[in-house]
Formats: sequence, C-alpha cells, structure tokens
Amino acid sequence: MTDLKALVNEAAEKFVTSDAPEVDACEILKKVTGFSRHDILMQPVREVSEEKLSLFDSFIEKRATGYPLQYILGEWDFYGNTFFVCEGVLIPRNETEQIADEACQFLKNKKNKVVFDLCSGSGCIGLSVAVNNPDCEVYLFDISPEALECSKRNTEKLALDNVKIFDYDIFHGFEKTGLPAPDVIISNPPYVTKEEYMTLQTEIFYEPETAIVCEGDGLNFYRCICEKWLPYMNDGGFFMFESGEEQPSQIVDIIKNSKDFDINNYNVICCDDMYGVCRFVKGG
Repeated sequence: MTDLKALVNEAAEKFVTSDAPEVDACEILKKVTGFSRHDILMQPVREVSEEKLSLFDSFIEKRATGYPLQYILGEWDFYGNTFFVCEGVLIPRNETEQIADEACQFLKNKKNKVVFDLCSGSGCIGLSVAVNNPDCEVYLFDISPEALECSKRNTEKLALDNVKIFDYDIFHGFEKTGLPAPDVIISNPPYVTKEEYMTLQTEIFYEPETAIVCEGDGLNFYRCICEKWLPYMNDGGFFMFESGEEQPSQIVDIIKNSKDFDINNYNVICCDDMYGVCRFVKGG
C-alpha cells in the first residue's frame, strides 16, 4: 500500500520553481493513477502498482527541472474547455482567455460572421470562439507543423465543423488567401524580443521559441497585421491582440500610421489583463 499524501508532499518539495508545488504533484498523480485531490484527502492509503509509481517518479523528476506541468499532463483548460497541449505549442494562459471572451461578446447574436485567428498555435483562442459561435466560420492560421497538428486534434476533440485550419505565413497577407473578408481578427503573436527572452523564467525555455520571440523590436507581427490584414476587414468589425506590457501604446501608433486602415471607423483602446497589466489592444 502507498501513502499518497506523503508521496505528494515529498514530490512537492522538489518543485522549487513552481508557484503551487502541491497542486502540481496532485495533478501529476491524478494523471498517472486517476486519483483526484479529493481521493487523496479522503483515502490517502491505496494500492498503486510499481509501474505507476515509477511513471509518477519520472514525471516528478521532469517537473523538478522546470519542465511545464501542461506538457506532462498533455492538456490544459482554457475558456471552459480542455485542450490538447504538446511540446512545440505555446501553453494556453489564463489571461489570454480575455481575447476569446471579448470576441464572443462582439459576436453575440450575430450570425454568418468570419473570424481569423492569426498565429493560432494550439487553436485555443479561435476554437473557443468557434465553440460559442457555431454559426460563424473560424479560420486558424499558423506555419508550425506541431501547432497545426495540435489545433487539428483540438478541432476534432471539440467536434467542430465551423473551423478551417491553414498552413499559412501571415506575412504573405490576406489578399493571397482567397478567403472571404473577416469580421473579426484576433491574435496572440510572438512579441518578445530576443533580449527579453533571455531574462525569462526557466519554464519558458521549454516552449517553442518561434511562438514567443519576434526579431527586432518585437512589433513586426503587429505591423504585418495592421498593414496586410486589418484594411480588409468588413465594416463594423472587431479586432484584438495580445502583447507585452510595454507594447500596447506602440501598437496603437502602428495602427494610426497604417496607410490603408482607417482608424477613425474604430474605437481603438489599450486594456489590462486579469492581473492589471496593460496587455491588449482592441478596436471595434
């Protein structure tokens, strides 16, 4: 018999980089054995096979190095649904749910609208919009094979038939897509400079650098979106981007200076995330 509570406590002591070491240990134990935190508290002494204990130990050692919990679990919750998450794909974060939520608020009671999720990664933002707006067509764009495969799996998992996934470099612009003009454009593109990247916490280095780092000043994807995508939006549309906390005002300037996009037709503002950090630019 194994004392699961003692097992969790011992594992948690190894997670020096985790903000919630006991929760991490419980989640890993749940993945391996199926026992929830409630199970552990109510009946801590249980029979666990040597094979499962060995697998648990290997996951604990991996997590102790800073390897992300989300990759160990292979999934993560986002905006009310559980998404597949794998190496090579940016891990969904709570604050990013705000983009999905505001897009859904815009689309409420609207039908037959077209939504573009640029640099879609796992697809968590665009697919969340698709789940809540079945009458809209949602298009995901990415160039990472891992991201494309992950978003395909998530689309199938959620049984969505209003989603299309494209292996497409957004720097080629909207005109070459041959798709209908969008009513909504949402994006969480790479925006961290190389210099900033080198100062981030250890866990970040396990995530794909290409989904995080943008060459130069970190604003190239926003320049591309503002010049090659926003001008083709249908009238009365909505857009929202996530960015670094120093970037929203700079992105607004980029939008203002876009020669083919009339900012006067939109109320463009910067807004805070759930932690009070200025992180988003939106217009509608």
